[in-house]
Amino acid sequence: LKWSSSPGGNKRLREAGGMGPPGMGMPPPPPPKRKNRITEAEAADSTTLFLHLPSAIHSSAYPSELETLRLLAQGTMEDELNVGVSLDSPDRITAKDEPALRVTVRHPNPEMNYGFLEFCSHAAAMTTLVALTGHEDGGLVKEDKLSVSCLINEENMTKRDISHLQGVTFYWAKGGAQHQKSENGNGNRGLRFNKRHFPPDSRTDCWFCLASPTCEKHLIVMVHDECYVAMPRGGVNDYHALVIPVEHGGDGALVNRKLAPEMETVKSQLRVHARTALSKDLFVFERAIQTKGGYHTHVQCIPVDAGSGPKIQSKMLEMASSAGFELKEITSDLGLTALEDDWSEGYFYAEIPLPGGGDEFRRFIYRANCADAAANANANGGGGNRSGRGPVPLQFGREVLAEVLGNPEIGQWKACVVSQEKEEELTEKFRNSLSALSTS
Repeated sequence: LKWSSSPGGNKRLREAGGMGPPGMGMPPPPPPKRKNRITEAEAADSTTLFLHLPSAIHSSAYPSELETLRLLAQGTMEDELNVGVSLDSPDRITAKDEPALRVTVRHPNPEMNYGFLEFCSHAAAMTTLVALTGHEDGGLVKEDKLSVSCLINEENMTKRDISHLQGVTFYWAKGGAQHQKSENGNGNRGLRFNKRHFPPDSRTDCWFCLASPTCEKHLIVMVHDECYVAMPRGGVNDYHALVIPVEHGGDGALVNRKLAPEMETVKSQLRVHARTALSKDLFVFERAIQTKGGYHTHVQCIPVDAGSGPKIQSKMLEMASSAGFELKEITSDLGLTALEDDWSEGYFYAEIPLPGGGDEFRRFIYRANCADAAANANANGGGGNRSGRGPVPLQFGREVLAEVLGNPEIGQWKACVVSQEKEEELTEKFRNSLSALSTS
């Protein structure tokens, strides 16, 4: 039954004191519209996706179809990490050997056609949601993702068609399994970092200014117009390079319009050197966030095993989530200087090499905010202490490699320091290797 309007109806109701038929009051106001979906911004801390099966699916098939969608989500992340890697390649990273890719499913009510997918991180859930629906807030799974799904028929190594699930939707859900700190209290999974104390460095002037009396000039490999290449103290390996602006400045090197073109050229040279002279890929990152005592920006370029990019990406995203910040992929071809005008609060930026040994790489960015900057200003700026109280650990890039390589020593530069004689030997070797490449 519904109320209908009639001539003079409102007048009669007013005359009757606002009463309707005997025993009934005024009809209640309509309930407020229910908000059924939450946005990605509202689910910033969530690692859970809500999925709704098409109404055509019979209730007896709910458990099996939810399992199919769990595998779809898990396989989608595997595909995103293994661009250019064949299904039967031994280099392919799967959820079997990478916990960060694993997905679980919850079906609270066996009689209902919905469930929840639990991911290891918000970044993993976001990657899956965007890949399947094309939108960070979710929606209908795209038909092409179902007709040629990532699920594999192991008999003939072909991809399965699950088009019968057209109409399935994925959205964000609140709550879910959040990252818990590991037993060692540092929030890292798997590898345990050794608890070692490194005293702060006694130097108070800038390490990287060429005019500084304490600049380690024997580590300089090559000097350009706006920047120079040097080996770090305590490098990850023999060809670990720092690309450092000649002019002192705390703003990021890659967002400085004067510096950026030459920095890009030098990075490309180091990438070619890693590929041709070392048969390796290049992992690049910059942590441009102010620390106590000032900061001279620099970009780190580290040769890594060819084809290890997907594993580095997976571990980096997992560790970022554990540390409390989110790295977002840059899908535009524009440089950082064209993406934003103001980077003054700092950022962490990384380039992850794609498999195949070319110049292709994926880019990820985290933009710091005022609270981050304040926390980092109070952190130890000596470079050897992991416990910087900002969201991006001081040695985050190195710690990612320490996890991937299973060697906690390389997570701390002071644990890798060698004698000055050895440093001079390594610098000369690096310089000659670069020179040979430029003259060939």
